[in-house]
Amino acid sequence: MALRKQPRGTAGSSAPAAAGKNAAAVAGGKNGAGRSGGAAEGTAFKARLAQLRVVFKITRQRDPQALWFTLAAFFVPLALGIVLGLFVGPLYLWIPIAILLGVVVALNVFSRRVQRTAYAEMEGKPGAAAGVVERMRGDWRITPAVGINRHQDVVHRVVSRAGVVIIAEGRGRGPRELLVAEKRRIRKAVGYTPVTDIIVGTGEGETPLPKLQGTLMRLRRTLRRGEVEALDRRLRAMGGAALPIPKGPIPRNVPRGGRLR
Repeated sequence: MALRKQPRGTAGSSAPAAAGKNAAAVAGGKNGAGRSGGAAEGTAFKARLAQLRVVFKITRQRDPQALWFTLAAFFVPLALGIVLGLFVGPLYLWIPIAILLGVVVALNVFSRRVQRTAYAEMEGKPGAAAGVVERMRGDWRITPAVGINRHQDVVHRVVSRAGVVIIAEGRGRGPRELLVAEKRRIRKAVGYTPVTDIIVGTGEGETPLPKLQGTLMRLRRTLRRGEVEALDRRLRAMGGAALPIPKGPIPRNVPRGGRLR
């Protein structure tokens, strides 16, 4: 029997067809990955907008003037850019610069009003100073509530490149007594490291809570990073001060009147 010859284009056409299918599959995978990445970016952007909307709503409720200060911060640079465009140079050059500058200034003013509102909400509450330090940028290693008394006066310890900072918050003589006790307790561990004490409050010689971050940032840096790490380890190894809890076993059979028999 004679063998039939296959057409020349049959084998060759199957290979390009398979290659085309593979290329289409790869392209589809790339498009799918691009779509998923774009969807993730869109979701994150929507979440940021929702968060910004919630922050703006809360800030406007606490501080009704925040909106007007933000609008003024945007329109003042815009007006200045229009004036400069009319008298100095072309408008098409100064107006975009003024818009960008207005957006930056407005965001800066709005963030400051938000920070001011947050400080107003935190002021007077135990642990407010620790919350401020925890939100600061940089190497500020805080150990909250290393000392506390029965009146809820609290003292925190901060280790940074400025040395050791002891922050007390409360009223009356309680914070000062806690400061003296904490200084006496860590004296051997710190050596010649500078120790700064700050009392948060509105009285004479005290630092208001909104000015605490600026006060800490203005402290002189005297330690290196390695020295900060070693000092922090030594102080943490000492542990914290004893809490004002009554010692001894807790009585179980207590009558309703509150007196023990």
